Amino acid sequence: MTDQRDGHESEGFAKPPFLTERGFKLFRSRLQPWLVLAGLSVALWLGGRIGWPAIRANIALIGQRFFLLVILYLFAQLAFMGGWWVLIGSRARRIGYWRMFGVYLAGDSVNYFLPPANLTGEPVKAHLLSRSVGFSRSVPSIMVHKHAEICAQVVFLGAGLGIAVMQFALPTELRVLTLGLVVGMGILVAATFWALKRGAFGASLRWLVRRGITHQHGKSHWQATASLDRWLALFYKTRMPVFYWATFWCLLGWCGGLLETYLVLQWLSAEPSLGTAVAVETLAMALNSLIFFIPGRVGSAETVRVAVFSALGLPAAQGAVYSIVRRGREVVWAMPGLFILLSMKAGFGGTSSPHYSRTGLTPSPEADSSPL
Repeated sequence: MTDQRDGHESEGFAKPPFLTERGFKLFRSRLQPWLVLAGLSVALWLGGRIGWPAIRANIALIGQRFFLLVILYLFAQLAFMGGWWVLIGSRARRIGYWRMFGVYLAGDSVNYFLPPANLTGEPVKAHLLSRSVGFSRSVPSIMVHKHAEICAQVVFLGAGLGIAVMQFALPTELRVLTLGLVVGMGILVAATFWALKRGAFGASLRWLVRRGITHQHGKSHWQATASLDRWLALFYKTRMPVFYWATFWCLLGWCGGLLETYLVLQWLSAEPSLGTAVAVETLAMALNSLIFFIPGRVGSAETVRVAVFSALGLPAAQGAVYSIVRRGREVVWAMPGLFILLSMKAGFGGTSSPHYSRTGLTPSPEADSSPL
């Protein structure tokens, strides 16, 4: 779930395991700029097709209430942070809630801008937090939190898409695609439970090295990954109530986006309904998860949201404005994380964790052996 190699890659892109090193560099240097350009072109074409006067008229209905959405999303971010906070042990909490919240925001911002979406920022969180509490606490907590976040997302999508299918006459292809995606994510969550209880982290690294997908120096980290395997297995065997609490907090975080969607629909439509908001939020979330490889989902997210509005019988102009408002709020919330990331890197300098060797993975004798 995370890439824990020390150095430049742990602070930027996380190379997907299905790409070779050469293929990953090609994707970064050549394909991504074209994907961004194509996304922008599609967004501009879509705006012209819908009609800019209609879009401007609907934007006027939102007005300064946009800033209310920015403020309200703080509670969603605090909920996601709450899911991480309950997983961190008492020693790690000594660094303070708000400093950890800053680490969370920094990783969240990287997740937003860099593909694969919702994964690239996790190594950044591990790198920043490990300098205070060591990898023995940062990495397991981040991995389990990501698992809880995905588990909560599956619950949220399952319930929401069920409502959407029952209340709206959706195209058959859309029903099959979204429901199939939820089933696939559910299988992924269950497989993760099974795998992490059985030492899958170290086994995955060894498989990647044998296939030549990652560097041979990964062999030197096998002992450290074996320790992580033991810690994660112990957690899932003895502390599942904590995992359920983390999942609950993450579920509240996903509901923050639903509240935002409901408010926007209320401002744009004369007859908004909670069912419509649920359908818009979950359908857009499900379809956007399929385009994780596009940086920031530029253009593609807007196209998906307009398409969802059209599929639900809502005006395309409202879908475009909803997309613009959502994008604006996302960008506003990504900015603090980037500033925090820059300030933390400047403050940390080149100092490594006192509990860990220069690699950032191999624990020294005084490292804490507690999993979380």
